[in-house]
Amino acid sequence: MPRAIPKRCRQSGCGNSTTHRHGYCDQHADNKGFGKYRKDLKKKGKLVYQTNEWKHHIAPKVKSLANFLCLNCLLGNPSIVKQGVIAEHIVPASKGGDESLSNLSCFCKECANEKTGWEVGKTKQQILKRYGHTSVLKYREGA
Repeated sequence: MPRAIPKRCRQSGCGNSTTHRHGYCDQHADNKGFGKYRKDLKKKGKLVYQTNEWKHHIAPKVKSLANFLCLNCLLGNPSIVKQGVIAEHIVPASKGGDESLSNLSCFCKECANEKTGWEVGKTKQQILKRYGHTSVLKYREGA
């Protein structure tokens, strides 16, 4: 069987060459499954919002309980009335969030995008401190 042609290691910044099928040199061989793992994590997170359960049961219920209003704008200071179009988790499942109504909220597109960008690298406690007040359950209890 012919020998494999040496190629550059897939690890960013590594100049070593390798003939391993996974593409990493001996020094970085532990990373061989990481790309697949990250891809699977991203896929799982996005799949939650693509399921029939989410689209036809959970999201409509959350929006209805929020009276189709953006709870972040409504409960902010100053209070602004904007249409809520996106139902999502306050704390993502990847950070320990669950499917309970206390962890679900309704946002306008701007608030949802701002929240998603802001929460990268934040802890569960930081996210709850900033967005915990938008819980659809807390909103209904106060209404």
